[in-house]
Amino acid sequence: MVEAAGRFDVFVIGGGGTGSEVAFELARRSGLRVGLAERDRLGGECNHYGCVPTKVMLRSAKIAQLARDGNRFGLRIPTVEVDLRAIQQRARDIVQSQSGEGPAPFERIGVTVFLREARLVAERRIELDDGTTVEADRVVLATGTEPTAPPVPGLADGPYWTNREAIWEPDRPPASLAVIGAGAIGVEFAQIYARLGTTVTLLEAEPAILPAEDDDVAAELAPALAGEGIRLLSSVRIERAHHGPSGWELRTAGGEVVRAEHVLVATGRRPVFDAHDLSAVGVELDPDGRPVLTDTLRTTAAGVWAAGDATGELLFTHVGDYEAGIVIDDILGSPRARDYRVVPRVTFCDPEVAGVGLTERAAVELGREVVTAVERIADNERSHIEGRTRGLVKLVADARSGELLGGHIVAEEAGAMIHEIVAAMAGRVPAAAIGEAIHAYPTLSESVRGAFLTLASRVGD
Repeated sequence: MVEAAGRFDVFVIGGGGTGSEVAFELARRSGLRVGLAERDRLGGECNHYGCVPTKVMLRSAKIAQLARDGNRFGLRIPTVEVDLRAIQQRARDIVQSQSGEGPAPFERIGVTVFLREARLVAERRIELDDGTTVEADRVVLATGTEPTAPPVPGLADGPYWTNREAIWEPDRPPASLAVIGAGAIGVEFAQIYARLGTTVTLLEAEPAILPAEDDDVAAELAPALAGEGIRLLSSVRIERAHHGPSGWELRTAGGEVVRAEHVLVATGRRPVFDAHDLSAVGVELDPDGRPVLTDTLRTTAAGVWAAGDATGELLFTHVGDYEAGIVIDDILGSPRARDYRVVPRVTFCDPEVAGVGLTERAAVELGREVVTAVERIADNERSHIEGRTRGLVKLVADARSGELLGGHIVAEEAGAMIHEIVAAMAGRVPAAAIGEAIHAYPTLSESVRGAFLTLASRVGD
Protein backbone atom coordinates (compact mmCIF):
# COMPACT_ATOMS: atom_id res chain seq x y z
CA MET A 1 0.00 0.00 0.00
CA VAL A 2 1.36 3.45 -0.94
CA GLU A 3 1.27 5.95 1.91
CA ALA A 4 1.08 9.72 1.36
CA ALA A 5 3.90 11.65 3.03
CA GLY A 6 2.35 15.10 2.69
CA ARG A 7 1.87 18.01 0.33
CA PHE A 8 4.40 20.73 -0.35
CA ASP A 9 4.39 24.04 -2.13
CA VAL A 10 7.88 23.25 -3.46
CA PHE A 11 9.75 19.95 -3.45
CA VAL A 12 13.44 19.85 -4.30
CA ILE A 13 14.94 16.58 -5.53
CA GLY A 14 18.67 16.59 -4.85
CA GLY A 15 20.41 17.97 -1.79
CA GLY A 16 23.72 19.02 -3.30
CA GLY A 17 24.87 22.61 -3.34
CA THR A 18 22.17 23.86 -5.72
CA GLY A 19 19.23 21.95 -4.29
CA SER A 20 20.21 22.76 -0.71
CA GLU A 21 20.41 26.45 -1.57
CA VAL A 22 17.01 26.44 -3.25
CA ALA A 23 15.31 24.67 -0.34
CA PHE A 24 17.02 26.68 2.40
CA GLU A 25 16.51 30.10 0.84
CA LEU A 26 12.90 29.44 -0.18
CA ALA A 27 12.07 28.45 3.37
CA ARG A 28 13.98 31.42 4.81
CA ARG A 29 12.49 34.02 2.48
CA SER A 30 8.89 32.84 2.24
CA GLY A 31 6.08 31.06 4.00
CA LEU A 32 6.11 28.23 1.49
CA ARG A 33 6.14 24.64 2.69
CA VAL A 34 9.36 23.17 1.30
CA GLY A 35 10.53 19.55 1.06
CA LEU A 36 13.99 18.31 0.17
CA ALA A 37 15.11 14.78 -0.77
CA GLU A 38 18.71 13.57 -1.00
CA ARG A 39 19.61 9.94 -1.67
CA ASP A 40 23.24 10.12 -0.51
CA ARG A 41 24.66 13.00 1.55
CA LEU A 42 23.51 16.57 1.91
CA GLY A 43 26.14 18.73 0.27
CA GLY A 44 26.34 16.55 -2.80
CA GLU A 45 29.16 15.64 -5.14
CA CYS A 46 31.24 18.78 -4.77
CA ASN A 47 31.39 18.74 -1.00
CA HIS A 48 31.91 15.02 -0.47
CA TYR A 49 33.51 13.62 -3.62
CA GLY A 50 34.76 16.50 -5.74
CA CYS A 51 35.72 20.12 -5.14
CA VAL A 52 36.48 20.06 -1.43
CA PRO A 53 38.41 16.80 -0.94
CA THR A 54 40.19 17.26 -4.27
CA LYS A 55 41.48 20.66 -3.20
CA VAL A 56 42.63 19.18 0.11
CA MET A 57 44.66 16.60 -1.82
CA LEU A 58 46.02 19.29 -4.14
CA ARG A 59 47.19 21.30 -1.15
CA SER A 60 49.05 18.34 0.34
CA ALA A 61 50.57 17.51 -3.04
CA LYS A 62 51.72 21.12 -3.45
CA ILE A 63 53.35 21.16 -0.03
CA ALA A 64 55.16 17.92 -0.87
CA GLN A 65 56.46 19.48 -4.07
CA LEU A 66 57.56 22.66 -2.29
CA ALA A 67 59.41 20.60 0.30
CA ARG A 68 61.28 18.70 -2.42
CA ASP A 69 62.14 22.05 -4.00
CA GLY A 70 63.45 23.51 -0.77
CA ASN A 71 67.09 23.59 -1.86
CA ARG A 72 66.32 26.44 -4.27
CA PHE A 73 65.20 28.54 -1.31
CA GLY A 74 68.10 27.73 0.99
CA LEU A 75 66.25 25.02 2.90
CA ARG A 76 67.42 21.46 3.47
CA ILE A 77 64.48 19.06 3.76
CA PRO A 78 66.01 15.58 3.57
CA THR A 79 62.93 13.49 2.85
CA VAL A 80 59.23 13.82 2.10
CA GLU A 81 57.02 10.98 3.31
CA VAL A 82 53.46 10.73 2.02
CA ASP A 83 50.72 9.48 4.35
CA LEU A 84 47.69 9.20 2.09
CA ARG A 85 45.42 8.06 4.90
CA ALA A 86 46.29 11.19 6.88
CA ILE A 87 45.51 13.34 3.84
CA GLN A 88 42.16 11.61 3.45
CA GLN A 89 41.40 12.09 7.14
CA ARG A 90 42.10 15.81 6.85
CA ALA A 91 39.70 15.90 3.91
CA ARG A 92 37.04 14.11 5.98
CA ASP A 93 37.52 16.56 8.84
CA ILE A 94 37.07 19.54 6.54
CA VAL A 95 34.00 18.05 4.88
CA GLN A 96 32.55 17.26 8.30
CA SER A 97 33.13 20.81 9.50
CA GLN A 98 31.14 22.15 6.55
CA SER A 99 28.24 19.68 6.48
CA GLY A 100 28.39 17.77 9.76
CA GLU A 101 25.01 19.01 11.02
CA GLY A 102 23.17 17.10 8.31
CA PRO A 103 19.51 18.07 7.99
CA ALA A 104 19.37 20.08 11.23
CA PRO A 105 19.91 23.58 9.70
CA PHE A 106 17.15 22.91 7.17
CA GLU A 107 14.73 21.54 9.72
CA ARG A 108 15.30 24.53 12.01
CA ILE A 109 13.78 26.84 9.39
CA GLY A 110 10.95 24.48 8.47
CA VAL A 111 12.28 22.40 5.56
CA THR A 112 11.17 18.77 5.64
CA VAL A 113 14.17 16.62 4.72
CA PHE A 114 13.97 13.08 3.34
CA LEU A 115 17.30 11.26 3.26
CA ARG A 116 16.26 8.80 0.59
CA GLU A 117 15.80 8.34 -3.14
CA ALA A 118 12.96 10.37 -4.65
CA ARG A 119 11.43 9.83 -8.11
CA LEU A 120 9.29 12.23 -10.08
CA VAL A 121 6.64 9.84 -11.37
CA ALA A 122 3.75 12.03 -12.48
CA GLU A 123 2.62 15.62 -12.60
CA ARG A 124 3.08 17.05 -9.07
CA ARG A 125 3.77 13.59 -7.68
CA ILE A 126 7.02 12.24 -6.18
CA GLU A 127 7.56 8.72 -4.94
CA LEU A 128 10.15 7.93 -2.25
CA ASP A 129 12.05 4.67 -2.27
CA ASP A 130 10.10 3.33 0.71
CA GLY A 131 6.87 3.58 -1.28
CA THR A 132 5.51 6.76 0.26
CA THR A 133 4.36 9.53 -2.05
CA VAL A 134 4.66 13.30 -1.94
CA GLU A 135 2.46 15.84 -3.69
CA ALA A 136 4.02 19.14 -4.71
CA ASP A 137 2.75 22.17 -6.59
CA ARG A 138 6.26 22.89 -7.88
CA VAL A 139 9.28 20.63 -8.30
CA VAL A 140 12.95 21.52 -8.67
CA LEU A 141 15.24 18.90 -10.21
CA ALA A 142 18.73 19.37 -8.78
CA THR A 143 19.79 15.78 -9.36
CA GLY A 144 23.40 16.44 -10.39
CA THR A 145 25.51 14.36 -12.74
CA GLU A 146 27.42 11.10 -12.87
CA PRO A 147 30.72 10.24 -14.57
CA THR A 148 30.70 8.96 -18.13
CA ALA A 149 33.25 6.61 -19.67
CA PRO A 150 34.38 6.32 -23.28
CA PRO A 151 33.18 3.24 -25.20
CA VAL A 152 36.54 1.49 -25.04
CA PRO A 153 36.25 -2.31 -25.30
CA GLY A 154 37.32 -3.91 -22.03
CA LEU A 155 37.20 -0.75 -19.94
CA ALA A 156 33.95 -1.65 -18.21
CA ASP A 157 35.32 -5.11 -17.33
CA GLY A 158 37.79 -3.76 -14.79
CA PRO A 159 37.52 -1.69 -11.61
CA TYR A 160 38.53 1.70 -12.98
CA TRP A 161 38.52 4.82 -10.82
CA THR A 162 36.34 7.90 -11.11
CA ASN A 163 36.97 10.99 -8.98
CA ARG A 164 35.28 9.27 -6.02
CA GLU A 165 37.56 6.24 -5.97
CA ALA A 166 40.65 8.37 -6.66
CA ILE A 167 39.95 10.35 -3.49
CA TRP A 168 38.75 7.77 -1.02
CA GLU A 169 39.70 4.26 -2.19
CA PRO A 170 43.52 3.89 -2.06
CA ASP A 171 45.42 3.53 1.19
CA ARG A 172 48.66 4.46 -0.57
CA PRO A 173 49.57 6.19 -3.82
CA PRO A 174 49.65 3.60 -6.62
CA ALA A 175 52.96 2.86 -8.30
CA SER A 176 51.50 3.93 -11.64
CA LEU A 177 48.31 5.58 -12.87
CA ALA A 178 46.84 6.18 -16.32
CA VAL A 179 44.42 9.11 -16.48
CA ILE A 180 41.98 9.10 -19.41
CA GLY A 181 40.86 12.63 -20.14
CA ALA A 182 42.93 15.80 -19.69
CA GLY A 183 40.18 18.21 -18.73
CA ALA A 184 40.21 19.93 -15.34
CA ILE A 185 39.53 16.76 -13.31
CA GLY A 186 42.09 14.69 -15.18
CA VAL A 187 44.82 17.33 -14.96
CA GLU A 188 44.25 17.90 -11.25
CA PHE A 189 44.41 14.21 -10.35
CA ALA A 190 47.38 13.61 -12.64
CA GLN A 191 49.35 16.25 -10.75
CA ILE A 192 48.12 15.13 -7.33
CA TYR A 193 49.34 11.59 -7.79
CA ALA A 194 52.53 12.55 -9.60
CA ARG A 195 53.45 14.73 -6.63
CA LEU A 196 52.56 11.95 -4.21
CA GLY A 197 55.07 9.68 -5.95
CA THR A 198 53.04 7.91 -8.65
CA THR A 199 54.23 7.46 -12.23
CA VAL A 200 51.44 9.11 -14.23
CA THR A 201 50.42 8.95 -17.90
CA LEU A 202 47.78 11.47 -19.01
CA LEU A 203 45.87 10.55 -22.20
CA GLU A 204 43.72 13.00 -24.16
CA ALA A 205 41.79 12.45 -27.40
CA GLU A 206 42.02 16.13 -28.35
CA PRO A 207 45.24 17.69 -29.65
CA ALA A 208 45.99 19.46 -26.35
CA ILE A 209 45.31 19.20 -22.63
CA LEU A 210 42.50 21.32 -21.16
CA PRO A 211 40.80 21.43 -24.59
CA ALA A 212 38.13 23.88 -23.38
CA GLU A 213 40.77 26.50 -22.53
CA ASP A 214 42.65 28.92 -24.76
CA ASP A 215 45.32 27.35 -26.94
CA ASP A 216 48.06 29.48 -25.37
CA VAL A 217 47.03 28.25 -21.92
CA ALA A 218 47.49 24.59 -22.82
CA ALA A 219 50.83 25.34 -24.45
CA GLU A 220 51.99 27.05 -21.26
CA LEU A 221 50.80 24.37 -18.83
CA ALA A 222 51.91 21.24 -20.68
CA PRO A 223 55.66 21.78 -20.15
CA ALA A 224 55.05 22.38 -16.44
CA LEU A 225 53.30 19.02 -16.08
CA ALA A 226 55.87 17.23 -18.20
CA GLY A 227 58.61 18.76 -16.07
CA GLU A 228 57.15 16.96 -13.06
CA GLY A 229 57.39 13.61 -14.81
CA ILE A 230 53.80 13.39 -16.08
CA ARG A 231 53.76 11.72 -19.48
CA LEU A 232 51.37 13.53 -21.81
CA LEU A 233 49.79 11.70 -24.75
CA SER A 234 47.47 13.88 -26.85
CA SER A 235 45.43 13.07 -29.97
CA VAL A 236 45.22 9.53 -28.62
CA ARG A 237 42.46 7.03 -29.35
CA ILE A 238 42.33 4.06 -27.00
CA GLU A 239 41.26 0.97 -28.92
CA ARG A 240 41.17 -1.58 -26.14
CA ALA A 241 41.59 -1.85 -22.38
CA HIS A 242 42.46 -4.97 -20.41
CA HIS A 243 42.56 -5.47 -16.67
CA GLY A 244 44.54 -8.37 -15.26
CA PRO A 245 46.31 -9.44 -12.06
CA SER A 246 49.12 -6.92 -12.57
CA GLY A 247 46.85 -3.99 -13.43
CA TRP A 248 45.75 -2.31 -16.65
CA GLU A 249 46.88 -2.28 -20.25
CA LEU A 250 45.56 0.42 -22.59
CA ARG A 251 46.27 -0.16 -26.27
CA THR A 252 46.16 2.94 -28.49
CA ALA A 253 45.35 3.22 -32.19
CA GLY A 254 49.04 3.83 -32.83
CA GLY A 255 49.95 0.46 -31.36
CA GLU A 256 51.37 1.79 -28.11
CA VAL A 257 50.51 0.00 -24.86
CA VAL A 258 50.21 2.02 -21.66
CA ARG A 259 50.52 -0.09 -18.51
CA ALA A 260 49.36 1.13 -15.12
CA GLU A 261 48.33 -0.20 -11.73
CA HIS A 262 45.14 1.87 -11.84
CA VAL A 263 43.14 3.76 -14.46
CA LEU A 264 41.25 6.97 -13.68
CA VAL A 265 38.47 7.89 -16.14
CA ALA A 266 37.88 11.65 -16.32
CA THR A 267 36.16 12.09 -19.68
CA GLY A 268 33.01 13.92 -18.66
CA ARG A 269 29.74 13.74 -16.76
CA ARG A 270 26.06 13.50 -17.68
CA PRO A 271 22.83 14.63 -15.97
CA VAL A 272 21.14 11.99 -13.84
CA PHE A 273 17.46 11.52 -14.68
CA ASP A 274 17.25 7.74 -15.07
CA ALA A 275 15.04 7.22 -12.02
CA HIS A 276 12.40 9.73 -13.11
CA ASP A 277 9.46 9.27 -15.45
CA LEU A 278 10.10 12.48 -17.35
CA SER A 279 7.83 11.59 -20.26
CA ALA A 280 4.87 11.15 -17.93
CA VAL A 281 5.52 14.58 -16.47
CA GLY A 282 6.26 16.31 -19.78
CA VAL A 283 9.94 17.14 -19.23
CA GLU A 284 11.72 17.05 -22.60
CA LEU A 285 15.42 16.29 -23.03
CA ASP A 286 17.60 17.39 -25.94
CA PRO A 287 19.64 14.85 -27.97
CA ASP A 288 22.48 15.13 -25.43
CA GLY A 289 20.22 14.16 -22.53
CA ARG A 290 19.96 17.67 -21.13
CA PRO A 291 16.63 19.21 -20.13
CA VAL A 292 15.16 21.79 -22.48
CA LEU A 293 15.01 24.97 -20.39
CA THR A 294 13.72 28.53 -20.52
CA ASP A 295 15.75 31.55 -19.47
CA THR A 296 14.42 31.09 -15.92
CA LEU A 297 15.34 27.38 -15.86
CA ARG A 298 11.77 26.13 -16.26
CA THR A 299 11.52 22.78 -18.04
CA THR A 300 8.87 21.98 -20.67
CA ALA A 301 6.63 20.69 -17.85
CA ALA A 302 4.53 23.18 -15.95
CA GLY A 303 5.82 23.78 -12.44
CA VAL A 304 9.11 21.92 -12.91
CA TRP A 305 12.55 23.55 -12.89
CA ALA A 306 16.06 22.10 -13.34
CA ALA A 307 19.19 23.72 -11.97
CA GLY A 308 22.83 23.08 -11.15
CA ASP A 309 24.72 20.25 -12.79
CA ALA A 310 21.39 18.68 -13.78
CA THR A 311 21.19 21.22 -16.60
CA GLY A 312 24.22 19.53 -18.18
CA GLU A 313 25.60 22.92 -19.18
CA LEU A 314 28.14 24.73 -16.97
CA LEU A 315 29.21 22.20 -14.34
CA PHE A 316 30.57 24.57 -11.72
CA THR A 317 29.44 24.90 -8.12
CA HIS A 318 29.38 28.69 -8.38
CA VAL A 319 27.10 28.42 -11.41
CA GLY A 320 24.83 26.11 -9.42
CA ASP A 321 24.62 28.73 -6.67
CA TYR A 322 23.75 31.37 -9.25
CA GLU A 323 21.10 29.15 -10.84
CA ALA A 324 19.58 28.47 -7.43
CA GLY A 325 18.94 32.21 -7.20
CA ILE A 326 17.34 32.22 -10.65
CA VAL A 327 14.92 29.45 -9.62
CA ILE A 328 14.14 31.02 -6.24
CA ASP A 329 13.31 34.39 -7.76
CA ASP A 330 11.11 32.79 -10.41
CA ILE A 331 9.17 30.80 -7.83
CA LEU A 332 8.74 33.89 -5.66
CA GLY A 333 7.40 35.93 -8.56
CA SER A 334 10.43 38.01 -9.55
CA PRO A 335 11.71 36.22 -12.65
CA ARG A 336 15.03 37.20 -14.23
CA ALA A 337 16.79 35.67 -17.20
CA ARG A 338 19.98 33.71 -16.64
CA ASP A 339 23.11 35.26 -18.08
CA TYR A 340 26.33 33.29 -18.58
CA ARG A 341 28.33 35.98 -20.36
CA VAL A 342 30.76 36.25 -17.42
CA VAL A 343 31.44 32.89 -15.74
CA PRO A 344 34.91 32.26 -14.28
CA ARG A 345 36.43 28.80 -14.26
CA VAL A 346 39.54 27.52 -12.50
CA THR A 347 41.62 24.37 -12.81
CA PHE A 348 43.42 24.08 -9.50
CA CYS A 349 46.62 22.54 -10.78
CA ASP A 350 49.98 24.20 -10.15
CA PRO A 351 50.36 26.68 -11.78
CA GLU A 352 46.63 27.32 -11.68
CA VAL A 353 44.66 27.89 -14.86
CA ALA A 354 41.79 30.36 -14.81
CA GLY A 355 39.58 31.69 -17.55
CA VAL A 356 36.45 33.73 -18.16
CA GLY A 357 34.49 34.39 -21.33
CA LEU A 358 35.65 33.38 -24.79
CA THR A 359 38.93 31.89 -25.88
CA GLU A 360 40.58 33.50 -28.90
CA ARG A 361 39.63 30.52 -31.07
CA ALA A 362 35.99 30.56 -29.92
CA ALA A 363 35.69 34.30 -30.55
CA VAL A 364 37.04 33.92 -34.09
CA GLU A 365 34.70 31.00 -34.75
CA LEU A 366 31.80 33.26 -33.75
CA GLY A 367 32.88 35.68 -36.45
CA ARG A 368 34.43 38.29 -34.18
CA GLU A 369 37.46 40.26 -35.30
CA VAL A 370 39.69 40.13 -32.25
CA VAL A 371 42.78 41.70 -30.78
CA THR A 372 44.78 40.04 -28.00
CA ALA A 373 47.34 41.03 -25.39
CA VAL A 374 49.69 38.65 -23.60
CA GLU A 375 51.81 39.40 -20.54
CA ARG A 376 54.37 36.80 -19.47
CA ILE A 377 54.50 35.98 -15.77
CA ALA A 378 58.29 35.70 -16.08
CA ASP A 379 58.37 39.48 -16.62
CA ASN A 380 56.85 40.01 -13.18
CA GLU A 381 59.37 40.46 -10.35
CA ARG A 382 57.13 38.73 -7.82
CA SER A 383 57.31 35.52 -9.85
CA HIS A 384 61.09 35.46 -9.40
CA ILE A 385 60.73 36.10 -5.67
CA GLU A 386 58.36 33.13 -5.46
CA GLY A 387 60.54 31.03 -7.76
CA ARG A 388 57.51 30.38 -9.99
CA THR A 389 58.04 32.12 -13.31
CA ARG A 390 55.92 29.99 -15.63
CA GLY A 391 52.65 31.49 -16.80
CA LEU A 392 50.86 34.23 -18.67
CA VAL A 393 47.93 36.62 -18.70
CA LYS A 394 46.02 36.79 -22.00
CA LEU A 395 43.15 39.11 -22.88
CA VAL A 396 40.84 38.76 -25.88
CA ALA A 397 38.83 41.77 -27.05
CA ASP A 398 36.72 42.90 -29.98
CA ALA A 399 39.10 44.73 -32.30
CA ARG A 400 36.63 47.48 -33.20
CA SER A 401 34.67 48.18 -30.05
CA GLY A 402 37.34 47.23 -27.56
CA GLU A 403 34.82 45.13 -25.60
CA LEU A 404 36.61 42.55 -23.49
CA LEU A 405 35.47 39.10 -24.64
CA GLY A 406 37.64 36.84 -22.48
CA GLY A 407 40.59 36.54 -20.17
CA HIS A 408 42.96 33.66 -19.44
CA ILE A 409 45.63 33.26 -16.80
CA VAL A 410 48.25 30.64 -16.02
CA ALA A 411 49.93 31.51 -12.72
CA GLU A 412 50.31 30.34 -9.16
CA GLU A 413 47.44 32.62 -8.06
CA ALA A 414 45.37 32.52 -11.25
CA GLY A 415 42.17 31.61 -9.42
CA ALA A 416 42.30 34.87 -7.48
CA MET A 417 43.77 37.00 -10.27
CA ILE A 418 41.01 36.16 -12.75
CA HIS A 419 38.43 38.11 -10.78
CA GLU A 420 39.87 41.47 -11.78
CA ILE A 421 39.11 40.44 -15.35
CA VAL A 422 35.70 39.13 -14.26
CA ALA A 423 34.84 42.50 -12.75
CA ALA A 424 36.07 44.34 -15.84
CA MET A 425 33.94 42.16 -18.12
CA ALA A 426 30.88 42.36 -15.89
CA GLY A 427 31.07 46.16 -15.79
CA ARG A 428 32.25 46.52 -19.39
CA VAL A 429 35.14 48.60 -18.08
CA PRO A 430 37.48 50.01 -20.76
CA ALA A 431 40.88 48.37 -20.87
CA ALA A 432 42.65 51.69 -20.24
CA ALA A 433 40.79 52.16 -16.95
CA ILE A 434 42.26 48.95 -15.56
CA GLY A 435 45.66 49.47 -17.12
CA GLU A 436 46.00 52.99 -15.70
CA ALA A 437 44.86 51.99 -12.20
CA ILE A 438 47.65 51.71 -9.63
CA HIS A 439 48.40 48.08 -8.71
CA ALA A 440 50.40 47.12 -5.64
CA TYR A 441 54.05 46.11 -6.01
CA PRO A 442 55.28 43.38 -5.94
CA THR A 443 52.20 41.33 -6.84
CA LEU A 444 51.31 39.01 -9.68
CA SER A 445 48.32 41.26 -10.37
CA GLU A 446 50.73 43.69 -11.98
CA SER A 447 50.75 41.25 -14.90
CA VAL A 448 47.00 41.75 -15.27
CA ARG A 449 47.57 45.50 -15.36
CA GLY A 450 50.29 45.06 -17.99
CA ALA A 451 47.99 43.02 -20.21
CA PHE A 452 45.28 45.68 -19.98
CA LEU A 453 47.77 48.42 -20.86
CA THR A 454 48.89 46.47 -23.93
CA LEU A 455 45.29 45.78 -24.93
CA ALA A 456 44.35 49.45 -24.58
CA SER A 457 47.18 50.40 -26.94
CA ARG A 458 46.01 47.91 -29.57
CA VAL A 459 42.26 48.46 -29.61
CA GLY A 460 41.29 50.42 -32.69
CA ASP A 461 44.68 50.02 -34.38
